Amino acid sequence: MQNRAFMKLLWVLLFYFFYSPSFSQISNNDISPDDQVKQSIQLYDKFTGDQAAIYNGGEYVPYIFRKEGSPFFESDSLTNGYIAYAGRLYDSVPVQYDVARNQVVIENYDRLSKIVLHNHAIDSFHFSNHTFIRLKEDPGQNLDSTDFYDLLLNSHIQVLARRKKSFQETFKDNEVVRIFHNEDHFYIHKGNKYYEVNNKKEVLSIFNDKKRELRNLMRQQKIKLKRKNFNEALVKTATMYDQLIN
Repeated sequence: MQNRAFMKLLWVLLFYFFYSPSFSQISNNDISPDDQVKQSIQLYDKFTGDQAAIYNGGEYVPYIFRKEGSPFFESDSLTNGYIAYAGRLYDSVPVQYDVARNQVVIENYDRLSKIVLHNHAIDSFHFSNHTFIRLKEDPGQNLDSTDFYDLLLNSHIQVLARRKKSFQETFKDNEVVRIFHNEDHFYIHKGNKYYEVNNKKEVLSIFNDKKRELRNLMRQQKIKLKRKNFNEALVKTATMYDQLIN
């Protein structure tokens, strides 16, 4: 219903921009059709305001206990990004990703609180130079979990990370402290299949057709697929493989 209402209002606004006598003289000379559509969407946003679909989530509950490390991805603060949500794109949205709770959080319309978005309505979101896409469980493609995946490389093959955080509780200075740890899972998407990889042997087995060339390049560039720097090394290795096959 919201999508139909949006399209109806958008067509009304487009009609206004293209055919209104007060606007047509300006638009014909100075504003491109693409800019006219953008202005229509911006005007739609002004009409909907806090009634936009993206503001329909529940209130975010902040952490009140003492913690070490961070439950969030990249930053504990909101960072401007964009979100594809409930069938439309929202740009310049203050967003953060609570990995420990698997919650995408945005600033409320009133700028006084935060909202948790509904995961099932999120197609993708982007901030801090990372794009997360929501993939659904698909046994036929070896994908065993519906979740958000950080798209690290998007070419003839893909490299993705499923960000996870766990915590341990301990006592310090007579209070409970939660210590957060990263437990990321990494995947290669090749030939319509997803493969989880954890070490050099598993990566090279997937890139078996270019294993010898990859080994030489990795040696030359001193790339080591160790757990400490697995994220960066995996992307470099996959990029080299992608260049070898294309």
